[in-house]
Amino acid sequence: MKTKKTSTITFRIDEKYEKGLRKEAEEKRISLNTLANQIFGDHVEYDQFMKKFGMVEMSKGSFKDLLNSLDEKNIISFAKSIGSTEPKDFILFKWKKLTPDSISEFIKMYFEHCGYGMCDMQTDDSASKVSIHHDFGKKGSIFLKAFLEAIVQSSLQRDSDVIITDNSVTLQFSN
Repeated sequence: MKTKKTSTITFRIDEKYEKGLRKEAEEKRISLNTLANQIFGDHVEYDQFMKKFGMVEMSKGSFKDLLNSLDEKNIISFAKSIGSTEPKDFILFKWKKLTPDSISEFIKMYFEHCGYGMCDMQTDDSASKVSIHHDFGKKGSIFLKAFLEAIVQSSLQRDSDVIITDNSVTLQFSN
């Protein structure tokens, strides 16, 4: 396993931020250093790109309400519309190339940071497999299926195999 190189740096921060960070680190049972590293990592790997790209955050409850206000046909249309353009543009913005790896990295980042569900990914030489567990019910699975299929189709011009349940989506596409 490759060890990460580290650097030592000193910051002066507002006292109330220090107290808040120490409290959070204690609650998570991690060191302040680990928490700071996680915060900096999230900023460098995710937050700065989301802000530059103009992403808007929405609560899970609001997203579920939005899906519940639509019929299945409109959910699929909505998911395909945003899944075929915005992810592709974001992937090119962040990784500068459309590959099975950059698509997989996007999907992993999207689910880990946007709150759409828990994501488990397996990749080998022939295929990438993504399993997602979410709390949005059947309409959420319908949305996520169409969204993920659109990402793979528009970015890699490949079809994918998808299995859904009321609270999960499993997608596989060739590498």
